[in-house]
Amino acid sequence: MKIVYIDTNTLGHHLFYIGALSEIEGNEVVAVLPEKTDYLQCKQYKYETEDRKNGRRSFSQYRKWIKELYGIVKAENPDIVHILNGDFFYKYFGFGLRKFKKYKTVITFHCLRDGFLNKLSVKSIASCVNAVVLHSEYLKDKLSAYGKTNGVHIEYPNLTTKTCDRNKARTYFDLKDNIPVLACIGETRYDKGADILLEALNNVTESFQLLIAGRPVHFDEKYIREKTQKYSESVHTALKFLSDDELMYALNAADIIVLPYRKVFDAASGPLGEGVVLEKCILGPNHGNLNDTITMNHLGYTFESENSDSLSEVINEVLKKDFVIDDNYKNYKDSLNVESFLKNYKNLYNNL
Repeated sequence: MKIVYIDTNTLGHHLFYIGALSEIEGNEVVAVLPEKTDYLQCKQYKYETEDRKNGRRSFSQYRKWIKELYGIVKAENPDIVHILNGDFFYKYFGFGLRKFKKYKTVITFHCLRDGFLNKLSVKSIASCVNAVVLHSEYLKDKLSAYGKTNGVHIEYPNLTTKTCDRNKARTYFDLKDNIPVLACIGETRYDKGADILLEALNNVTESFQLLIAGRPVHFDEKYIREKTQKYSESVHTALKFLSDDELMYALNAADIIVLPYRKVFDAASGPLGEGVVLEKCILGPNHGNLNDTITMNHLGYTFESENSDSLSEVINEVLKKDFVIDDNYKNYKDSLNVESFLKNYKNLYNNL
């Protein structure tokens, strides 16, 4: 069958995701992207409509963009149109998606945001498409609770994680070999709660090392240094966009992957999946999808969301004991392989 993939981003996991999907045997793939890329070996279109004007995205620009996309799809006449970034459409309540009803349409959501208007938007978008892909059973059940039964759970796969020598990884970040490493990996966005972790570590009495690695957004080097004066000798940072090798080193250097995310974050977590592939202990908040994933699969421990005191208590307890990987953990790790991901997507496409 012929599938047109549409995405609004070609950075990081976006590109790896579409790259994996393009490997499904027997399909003819066309990609519609903001930029063409040598990474993909398929026919590509670069959409011309400006995504933003003066830093803002207007409704008129969005309408023009939808019209341009439809023109490309109409010219290609595919069996399936798959929109890979459903989160982009929240603001527009799916306006214009019914244009694609002539084709089987799939949209992938990485999160389901709370709030009356967000719920209304998701319901509207789900009504415009044949299938809504969600990366956890929790999110699929959440969509069902909204009254929409076209959700499909396909676990977010491990697309990039590689194993390397642990000592080499620690040496790269100047980490000691005999002290546990807590790693906070990824952009330092407000919703990812690095500040909550920094506050919590003031009350951790067990020995630890902290690695913060990723592009600075809300919290920069100056902020981190100001908030970690009490344990400054234990802090190691790599505040920049991480290369593939640097990400590999950061993940392999860690003992515990810490996800101090705020309640507003209720999506699949890249560092969680990457950490599980490397059999790390996962420490995350007790809300929504993250809580469900960690507790149901025995991936580690949870703390009270947005509560630094609760986080410090859990970190102290975790540092005192050895983390044991059980069958639940192993089964979840197995579900993250690319083969399962592609098989599930192939089944979805064939059943439309």
